[in-house]
Amino acid sequence: MKSPLIIAALIAIITAPLQADWQDEVTSRQPDPSFLTIRPVHLSFQINWNGKINSGHLNMLFGREDDRYPSHFITQIYGASTGLARSLYPYDYSFTSFLKYDSYLPSMFTSLETTSKGRTDTSNWYGPTVRSRETFTPSRGGSGSKKKNSTFSFRKAPIYDFASALIYLRRLEMKTGEKAVIVVHPFASPYLARVSVLRREPHRGLKCIKMDIKLQKIGAGGKLIKYDKMKTATLWLSDDHERLPVELRTEVFIGDVRAILTGKKYL
Repeated sequence: MKSPLIIAALIAIITAPLQADWQDEVTSRQPDPSFLTIRPVHLSFQINWNGKINSGHLNMLFGREDDRYPSHFITQIYGASTGLARSLYPYDYSFTSFLKYDSYLPSMFTSLETTSKGRTDTSNWYGPTVRSRETFTPSRGGSGSKKKNSTFSFRKAPIYDFASALIYLRRLEMKTGEKAVIVVHPFASPYLARVSVLRREPHRGLKCIKMDIKLQKIGAGGKLIKYDKMKTATLWLSDDHERLPVELRTEVFIGDVRAILTGKKYL
């Protein structure tokens, strides 16, 4: 009887630190005081493949006014595939983040994604535990709707959605070579993002901060899982008092996809 217990104890001792390592890496420091306030702005982006074929458009609204939510800083990200890309993969999307004004941390996130296969609705509620509800409704002729409810807990640092993670990086002072590690729960699953500052450089006519982003999915029991859908990601933020996203370049399962800033309008 003792041998199985001893073996189980050894396994627990060996594996527990491995599971906890990433949790100890997570960045918990506060944003730099120089970047406490985010100015409301509408940013327009052109999406393309390999820097050559325009394949969609994307909009980011930081600080959209809505009288129904006076205590929230609302961020909306929406767009669609266009042209040849739309004939191959029709995709329309709208993501809305309700962020707390005092911290820009998420309280709720909703998304609507539509493809030729159907429609996916996702709602997340944030705190030390994130509650997520996802509903997929197939296109006409398909089977019935599929619903999935899940929870994820992490208490050592905030859990971000996509918009709040981007705002946190914009507000965080990092020198070349420094890294931030954050837990991101943008849709129905949590991820660990490791963001490193590669260098300062001119990019698309602006002084920029070039960042490398690596994602891993957080699975059951906190196990990190390789995220094959995104092989690499590089983000350029303007190196000024606003830290606006200038370009996001990703190597994904369909190739090189880029989102390039083309317009800016203050709200």
